[in-house]
Amino acid sequence: MYKSKKIGVIGSIALDNIYNAESLPKKGERVFGNWLGSCIGGMAANQAVEAARYSAEVYILGSVGNDDVGQRMLSYLEQKGCNVDLLIKNPNVPTGQTYMFLVDGNKDYFSIVSLGANKVDLSDGIIDGLKGLDAILISLEINLNTVKTVMAYAKEHGIYIYLCPSPAENSLPELINQADAIIVNRREAQMLLGIYGNTLEEIKKELLQVEIGRCNMLLISLGEEGAILKDADRVYYAEGMKVEVIDSVGAGDAFTGAFVINHELGMDSYKALCYGCIAGGLTVSNVGAQSSNHTAAIVEEIYQGCYRK
Repeated sequence: MYKSKKIGVIGSIALDNIYNAESLPKKGERVFGNWLGSCIGGMAANQAVEAARYSAEVYILGSVGNDDVGQRMLSYLEQKGCNVDLLIKNPNVPTGQTYMFLVDGNKDYFSIVSLGANKVDLSDGIIDGLKGLDAILISLEINLNTVKTVMAYAKEHGIYIYLCPSPAENSLPELINQADAIIVNRREAQMLLGIYGNTLEEIKKELLQVEIGRCNMLLISLGEEGAILKDADRVYYAEGMKVEVIDSVGAGDAFTGAFVINHELGMDSYKALCYGCIAGGLTVSNVGAQSSNHTAAIVEEIYQGCYRK
């Protein structure tokens, strides 16, 4: 029986407009592509929707505009099982939007982000929403004063902090040092942790040597290669799912949401890591970060058939 926990997911909420393109354009170059559709996205929204597949105690905190797009977001997130009572509707700015362009056969992407309501400082209004939470999952696609306020409060009140320091360019040493757990991709591991290994053995060796603030858990997502986790003095590895990649957008968020919620509910580290890899694999098999209809039962079935040792 897993423990009941209240988890807050804090970060960006945006409408994703998705295109594919033949290649990355050079300056002044015109590249042809196709519009694939629009869907609800943003790091926090993606992570919260994934987490809500496994728990009814997922609270999303952030800001949307008081516009049609914002209302669409609220209705959708609630439909997906997220508690939206703590979301702030801002009448002065529009809801954030992202324009994503899939390249390299849809295996990679670049994006242009219009932050909108995500850039508003929520420091004065967000603290009440943190009371009663057991853990938070926070990322950096929002106002950094909001991030600092949330993490300082969480640290002071014993709320466990899972930090996704993405985008890495927004990360600050004070934030890294306050986190209990840090979740990064390979690029962020290089930029923020100094981990440059190419093979699993090289990454494992470097990971064991990293000591950061009060952090007792370091997790590196390796994309289609899987993920590696340092939990205290142990290291775990889970392979990536072998799937046809249709859209890589949001795979890292699904991975993070699945890992964090299940680990926080009491699942052992290796199994939670596997759940993250499965969720990421199922996500890239569909267009849109939240388009996969997988359930906790489906993830468990795949785990039993492919990952259980």
